[in-house]
Amino acid sequence: MNNLNDCFASVSGRLTMAEAVGRFVNGILPVVGKENIPLAKAPGRILSADLTARITVPPRDNSAVDGYLVYFDDLAADTATTLPLTGRISAGHSLSRLARKGEALSIFTGAQIPLGEDGDNPDTIFMLEDGTREGNSVSLPSGQERGANLRKAGEDVMTGDVVLKEGRRLRPQDIGMAAALGCAKISVRKRLKVAIFSTGDEICDPGKRLKNSTIYDINRYTLLSLLQNLGCKITDIGILPDNLGDIRQGLIEAAKNNDLLITSGGVSKGEEDHVRPAVESLGALHTWNLLIKPGRPIALGHVLDGGRQVPLVGLPGNPVAVLVTFIRIARPIILLLAGSTQIEPTTYSVPSGFSFEKKPGRREWLRVRLQRDRNSVLNAIKYPLDGSGILTSMVASDGLAELSEETTQVSEGDMIDYLPFSELMR
Repeated sequence: MNNLNDCFASVSGRLTMAEAVGRFVNGILPVVGKENIPLAKAPGRILSADLTARITVPPRDNSAVDGYLVYFDDLAADTATTLPLTGRISAGHSLSRLARKGEALSIFTGAQIPLGEDGDNPDTIFMLEDGTREGNSVSLPSGQERGANLRKAGEDVMTGDVVLKEGRRLRPQDIGMAAALGCAKISVRKRLKVAIFSTGDEICDPGKRLKNSTIYDINRYTLLSLLQNLGCKITDIGILPDNLGDIRQGLIEAAKNNDLLITSGGVSKGEEDHVRPAVESLGALHTWNLLIKPGRPIALGHVLDGGRQVPLVGLPGNPVAVLVTFIRIARPIILLLAGSTQIEPTTYSVPSGFSFEKKPGRREWLRVRLQRDRNSVLNAIKYPLDGSGILTSMVASDGLAELSEETTQVSEGDMIDYLPFSELMR
């Protein structure tokens, strides 16, 4: 990895989202190694090398349907053709002889096309329901095209094709593609090891009785879930007390066995904010002010473990701001450290079902749900409350409306960028 002090160092002024993510992309390299694992255990893992086809897919010409295999040149142009039915080919079995012109063969889906006597193979297939069988012959209608219902060898993948690129997070269809190429094992990045902790005498774990103005630790449990969805190997340090020595020791221990440290809140310069001096005594910490809402202040830095820099991301303290900044700031960092090249979620364009005004110059996210109008068109409906501490707004929403720095007003019916939680939290 490049020097994190360069990548995460403070910058003058405030950064846009694009500027911030640009620094990450140009400054962060994977920190995890590689391993070969069974294909069945690879969903969600990150491919560590290009997957190149060593065979064609399909490997041989085969039938796409159950039906009758013939030579196209045996067919009459304008009338039905009757041919003797002389053989049967099922999937996984070959014809015991060479195919001959002037005959029809029963063939089943996936069955291999046989070789012909003179090297000219049968090339056209009728669907079973299109032929009329009469004893040991079959009548076939006119109008069929040459090559119909025949899947050619390599029509999906040719030997030497790069079918999956390094850095891809493997989806079920990618696993199926690797299986089609005969891969029993696949080379992936090792799981990114992330330590997460909260600080504060005012918070406690769910299940415990609230007392002395305590509140439950929302953010740690939210972040644990988000990290789990990203396939990270998580160390939950729990809640560290408001004590500089305890926090410093907790950071030292966490840095020994992990690739990344994440916390929320407690990194400002207040009298009881001990995370900042603890991190600064062990490495470096910088506060970034981003042109975004909710969020804005993000703490980025590192803790030294011997000669190794272990990055630290300090998110805001409000629950909604934690979710948004994790999605748009921490998530790209995590994916880059883990070896992924796919760091940006897919954005969809949907009509706005609300009107809204915003300040220019900053990127803003609104909590929205999708609702069909009277014409069955999906519209984004804004949640009525905007506070960063209103977690119910995230529970009731389907995703976020992302308004660019240039946007100052949204009117009902305008097309807006929509980020579904299904994209953002996986």
